[in-house]
Amino acid sequence: MATVHERFPLPPEALWQALPNGVTAVKGKNPYYDAAAGYVTFSTSMGLFSYGQTVTVKVERTSEGSGLAIQTSLKFGFIDFGEGKRIARKFIAAVGASVGHTPAV
Repeated sequence: MATVHERFPLPPEALWQALPNGVTAVKGKNPYYDAAAGYVTFSTSMGLFSYGQTVTVKVERTSEGSGLAIQTSLKFGFIDFGEGKRIARKFIAAVGASVGHTPAV
């Protein structure tokens, strides 16, 4: 399991609108968006080197603007060998690119 946080100097609404770009970048499947709670959850596919991950991304209001809290967990297995953090960083980069902000990931 990996948890990654990133802050953006933007309002939470701007990040919320950019979440689909992050889901697309990591090839997320079956995204479920809960606007009232401010999160999206989806899964990644199983592959040759991966059992797949379940990913939950929460948009949070911060004093600087907003932030993303990304939590990943394996669908099957015990050690992800850094895959969760790679997925989170790719997600953050895609959201950042769509809102015009380059995060320091």
